[in-house]
Amino acid sequence: FKHNTAYDIGVRLVGSEMCIRDSLVPVHGSPSLFLKEESALIMSDLHYGVEAEMLRGGVWVPNRSTSRTEKILKLIKENKAKKLILLGDVKHQVPHNSKQQRTDLEQFFMAVTRIVDVEIVPGNHDGGLANIAPDTVKFHESVGCTIGNIGFCHGHAWPSQEVMNSEILVMGHEHPAFSFRDRVDKLHSEPCWLRAPMIEHERYERVPDLLIVMPAFGELAGRTMNREPLKGLGPVLRNGLADLSKARVETLEGLEFGELGNLLDLRL
Repeated sequence: FKHNTAYDIGVRLVGSEMCIRDSLVPVHGSPSLFLKEESALIMSDLHYGVEAEMLRGGVWVPNRSTSRTEKILKLIKENKAKKLILLGDVKHQVPHNSKQQRTDLEQFFMAVTRIVDVEIVPGNHDGGLANIAPDTVKFHESVGCTIGNIGFCHGHAWPSQEVMNSEILVMGHEHPAFSFRDRVDKLHSEPCWLRAPMIEHERYERVPDLLIVMPAFGELAGRTMNREPLKGLGPVLRNGLADLSKARVETLEGLEFGELGNLLDLRL
């Protein structure tokens, strides 16, 4: 998992000498992937509107939608992307859409659709998003889509068999973060990548060799994964289709901490 677009991703499967080589690379310091053949930037869980939802609950935080959009535009330009693929939960508030959320989303779509093609695999928070997005935005089914030998889904629903026929499955929804305490007992939590070998399941004729779980792009989304019991929110992880104990944990800057099973409950 090389954090440099000049190299290809090389993933050694657990218990196997086979290596999968593909042009899917993480963008250094960012919760996003770049697929070179498609010139596509891939993100998940932007959660526009989360600040408005927190305000409804009595918690005020500054609206970060403008800075989030600016960060996305910068990544598009730096990577010379021609396409933006969003793996669900572009919006946050469900089932309603506040005026603020709608305004933030309209401004986001106006900015990005001027410079890239946009595709969305809907997530569980994306009800009504098609009514806000411009007609130029392409929506896939919630069961996911494929590009070459890579399958993509949000993660809240069972992926299709076509998606599971891929060699690699890329998924969001889980908002993975790695938490630990330092020597002065201060608790830290960092968004992280998870790369886990997948396990055969009676639901599918075959499954991918590898699962990549994306960190959330939204700054306020994060869920500590290194605590017992190891489990996920969506059906893929909840039903044991990936070996989370052997999932490799890596920060956005490329620092690898090893297997998740060896990092449980670090004085959390």
